[in-house]
Amino acid sequence: MENVKLSNSQLHSTIRSFLMEHNQGSLATTINNIPRSSPVMFFLGKDLDVYIISAGGEKFKAIEQNPNVCLLVTTEYLDYRRIKGVQIFGRAKTGYKGEQVYNEAREYINDKHLLDNEDVKIIKISPVEIVYLDSTKTGDRTKQILQVQ
Repeated sequence: MENVKLSNSQLHSTIRSFLMEHNQGSLATTINNIPRSSPVMFFLGKDLDVYIISAGGEKFKAIEQNPNVCLLVTTEYLDYRRIKGVQIFGRAKTGYKGEQVYNEAREYINDKHLLDNEDVKIIKISPVEIVYLDSTKTGDRTKQILQVQ
């Protein structure tokens, strides 16, 4: 049995609902042509923008060199046939305390205490394409793609 093909507005709403239910994912970046993946906590902004709180690290150097990133957010992995999640492909910007991206993020971060540390930095992902998969019910692995302007 195949998954129901969603309209763009249904897909947008389904993706938004899924992301609102989760706050952890894996951020993939590349630096010097070497891929890396980092566990992250995120918050959803407007228009499916994503804000990530971070202490820094190699991902910031990677984003400076190549702003194209992918954020993977999934349900618990049961097996390769039954999984639900999104891959958000987009362009990332970084922000430090007092900068625009940091100030934008404050609006969407529920727990303001997470921003208390002076070293906290923000990554904003502006999606270009989001791939949605829900094979939890039928095992059908048909991916649905939302193009974001």
